[in-house]
Amino acid sequence: MSKSERKTVFREDLCTRCGICFNKCPVLELPIEEAKKEIIRLIEGKQSKYVLSKCTTCFSCNLFCPENANPYQLILERWNDLYYKRGVPPLYTFVCPTREDNIWQLLNVFLSTQEKKWILRWMNNTPKPEDVVLLIGNYTHLFPFIIGGSKILDYFAPVDLIDQWEGGAYLYQGGYLDLVQRIAYRTKQDFDKWDTKNIVAALDAVEYIFQEAHPNHMNVEHKQSFSSLQEWLLDNIKSGELKIENPLNMTITVHDNCYSKVFEGKYWNIARDIIKKCGCEMIEMRHNKENSLCCGFGAGASWVKNISIPFDIIHEGIKKFREAEETGADALVSYCGGCIYLLWATKELMGSKIDLFHIIEVLRMAMGEKLDYPKVHIERAWDIIAIITYVWLISLVRKRFFIKKITYDQNKSTFRPKNFYLLKFIRSAFKSSLIKKIFRKMFLVLTKLLNTREKVIPL
Repeated sequence: MSKSERKTVFREDLCTRCGICFNKCPVLELPIEEAKKEIIRLIEGKQSKYVLSKCTTCFSCNLFCPENANPYQLILERWNDLYYKRGVPPLYTFVCPTREDNIWQLLNVFLSTQEKKWILRWMNNTPKPEDVVLLIGNYTHLFPFIIGGSKILDYFAPVDLIDQWEGGAYLYQGGYLDLVQRIAYRTKQDFDKWDTKNIVAALDAVEYIFQEAHPNHMNVEHKQSFSSLQEWLLDNIKSGELKIENPLNMTITVHDNCYSKVFEGKYWNIARDIIKKCGCEMIEMRHNKENSLCCGFGAGASWVKNISIPFDIIHEGIKKFREAEETGADALVSYCGGCIYLLWATKELMGSKIDLFHIIEVLRMAMGEKLDYPKVHIERAWDIIAIITYVWLISLVRKRFFIKKITYDQNKSTFRPKNFYLLKFIRSAFKSSLIKKIFRKMFLVLTKLLNTREKVIPL
């Protein structure tokens, strides 16, 4: 699909070039005069000095724009232009389910028997027209125990289609707009084939993509009704369908993910209401809601060098944990499955002591359901760290590429893992507490040496 077939979302006619978007940005914080110059450079398609290499794609600029010009979408368009010049870094095979070696393929080496049963059931589920579909999604797939076995699933037909790419949500966030448009058409075919009316998304980002980005940016209309799992959970707590049997009496601080800033921030209060109804007290971080910091994923979207991507991501994640720890809260809670796997990797690498939960886990505990916490999370975090390390190592000898296939080959599925001896060796090494300690120190040293995320201009 060509760029001309997409709708224009950035409103150049409304933009006054005031620079407030990049001046108030919690990551860039550019001086106002430099911010004005940067927005002009982006509009005119000239070389960006800061935004395209520093932005963590968190949507805040849209909220700060006094004219509702949507500067965020201008950034995405410029990244889309860059894609055709340079492709994607070799490390991006990590998040491409149609290429080897991706995280879903590699994780099969470590999944438990129970996890494989859940995932196979979700991946092979064909919804009936009367079903309410729950899109499990790419990233809940990495931690299926977050929701697997819960009473919550009794109300849905859970479906786990990895090559729907979360509707293109994480590609959209990285500016791969033409790819997202192809995915939008593909997912429309999937949904229309099911003939279902109601679809609930485990990720808020996915609701936004299908309900807002596809029709208003990609020119693809879906006939289904979309909502988020959070909305469903809160409604059913209020109605008494989901009963709070075990109020938790914890202090919680919340990570507001990037996509929480869409729809005028409706997800902020929904998450906080669920947490409060579970018997928890809220303590806010310094950066929250409209100026919340990214979990780290966005640092990969604005990549400069392939070699630095994991270190840039963890560098941003460390900022989040430091703010969470400053609150004195018992736990940090994320309501985004896309954030949770990176946050757990960061937590283990920096040795943070604050507990970390997905909001579904908080509700499940309050409902009286038993979790194997934190054992399964710690094990999975090191599975993820091993996979990141493995893919990073092999990416050093690979070239940039263009994402051509958006549907994986069923006959050569990425879910049929090879032996991956190097990956297994790395993961086996992490079973040693001494190796873990050495790796943590080495990783943090390399983060200081290789990261490209330091503040760009002192105020």
